[in-house]
Amino acid sequence: MATPRLLVLPLALAFAASGSAQSPTYAAATHAQADPALSGLAGGAMLALPGLFTDFVISGGGQFVELPNGNARLTGRVFSQSSLYSAFLVDIEFSGRVDPGQPSYPPAGAPNLQLLNSAYTPVGTIDPATFAFFTQASGTLTGVRNYDGAVLDLQLTTTPAQLGDGANNLNGNRGLVASFNIQVLQQPPSPLPPLSTASLTIDLPGHRTDKVTHPQVDAQRTNLAAGRALVLPGVADDYVFVPAGEFTEYDDGHAELAGRLARLADLTDAWHVALNFTNRVDPGEANHPPTGSPVLQMLPSAYVAGGGTMNPAHWHYYETVTGTLTGDGQNAGGLITLTNSTPFQYGGAANQTNTYYGYYGACSAAVTTQPAGRTIGLTGDAELFGLTATFPVLPFPTLTVPSTNPTLPTLTDQGVVVTGDNLAWAELVGIDFDLAGPGDEARWFHGYFRVLDNQTIEVHPRPGKPAGTYSLSVYNPAIRSNVIPLDLTTPSAPTLLGEPAVSAFETLHLHMHQGAGIPGAAISALAFSGSLLPTVFPGIANLGIGDNQTQLTVLPGSFLHDPATGIARFDLGPIPPWFTGFTWHFQAVTVDLVTPMLPLPTTNVFSVDF
Repeated sequence: MATPRLLVLPLALAFAASGSAQSPTYAAATHAQADPALSGLAGGAMLALPGLFTDFVISGGGQFVELPNGNARLTGRVFSQSSLYSAFLVDIEFSGRVDPGQPSYPPAGAPNLQLLNSAYTPVGTIDPATFAFFTQASGTLTGVRNYDGAVLDLQLTTTPAQLGDGANNLNGNRGLVASFNIQVLQQPPSPLPPLSTASLTIDLPGHRTDKVTHPQVDAQRTNLAAGRALVLPGVADDYVFVPAGEFTEYDDGHAELAGRLARLADLTDAWHVALNFTNRVDPGEANHPPTGSPVLQMLPSAYVAGGGTMNPAHWHYYETVTGTLTGDGQNAGGLITLTNSTPFQYGGAANQTNTYYGYYGACSAAVTTQPAGRTIGLTGDAELFGLTATFPVLPFPTLTVPSTNPTLPTLTDQGVVVTGDNLAWAELVGIDFDLAGPGDEARWFHGYFRVLDNQTIEVHPRPGKPAGTYSLSVYNPAIRSNVIPLDLTTPSAPTLLGEPAVSAFETLHLHMHQGAGIPGAAISALAFSGSLLPTVFPGIANLGIGDNQTQLTVLPGSFLHDPATGIARFDLGPIPPWFTGFTWHFQAVTVDLVTPMLPLPTTNVFSVDF
């Protein structure tokens, strides 16, 4: 029977008032910071568990999904800011939604107004009459890492959960606040203390980008020998993200993955991945899980059906995934297209390797263009694995402690080779508190390093330090390595160095070291020439440039060497564009101011391309 026309408008208004919509809405979930102009409360935490830790924040995943039936779901992984491995997987379902305009609005115990009085209308901009409420909510906290094995039940207290702009009582952002009674259903090996009430306080921005790395092996849950991010059958099965990639879930329900994948056995065997995820399916939707899902590659004992704690019912899926692998390094010129052959699953332990948040999916792969330098033959579907987190979860870098200290002159264009493991992700090298980034000779003045392979890096300290023993360490985006000693020694002879090539608008930094043969005060003169034919000042100095002074220019003035470092410095620049294309040769003559001797010692000839 057709619905009477007169009932259409009231039914539509009631449907809208219920908070339902034709499709889900998505938001990222993060901890809420307090705005002192609006709130006197302390912010900075997403979840507080008094008796345990009160500073849990999102560490991976973290989304709040509102479904068409009016229910909502919060998922993610949280960890304590004061105990990083004290972590839980979160899954909470909210129901009994009450929106403005409904007869029962606001429900008993609502609203919860803890902002400053001046924050609310008519003085401020926060209008509690726009808040929505959930009168029921229940969920679980599943312990991981330090809390592995723990399962906690959450039930909403008599105070409704509150949703809206300014609803989290900390700021004016869209957010949510709720409190829960806690019951420990299963204790971890080290039992948790008594817990009573949990507080949840979140901001709900449109999206947040997580870093992506390969899932590292959890030996309790997988028989894998090593983690991986990409398997290309017929090519290699050990690609990982170097550096970390990025994964973003957006408020329109799609997601994107981008990053560089390389083999640790050969970092030049690399691909840039770009994937687009659509047709999302969440718990509570009719077609959850999609056909063929979930795919469970960890040991059966890892999952709830096998007596474990990992619950695939908490995962969501993307049914359509397309993208490319674009060749890099030895794969330059190559292009592989990807189209998913299984839905991609996303959630805690969905990555098939450990309990962190992440994804897994398989894709049919087709070589559209072969790499210029090799031919590859795919023999099956590509598999993609990822661990997503607010900061990269990476293997710890370690440096091999040498039997004798590595040594470099304080002024040199050479580097020192340092060995260890998990060095592919090195982001910085520390020489005491002096940090050097990745680079090449163009960064000589600042110091730099190069990753040669996963076990080897070449370090070029910033020039001109005092001689001495320094602490050398490596930083990846997550953690610092152990420390090994590095000896920097005085050059044996007068030395002149700078950048070997300088582009327009850049500056040449010339450093002159007096050498070990002049232990006291010293001063230098600096000359340059376009000629490598020598100039001889009989009995005074012999230069390797200048063609017997016919093409020799001596810079005006002289340069006093620093007594602590032995360095005198001259900066030339910024170099004008018209000067490019020239090559100049520099050399310095040094005078021992304590015991001058003839002929005067000279530095090496240093050539610079402009």
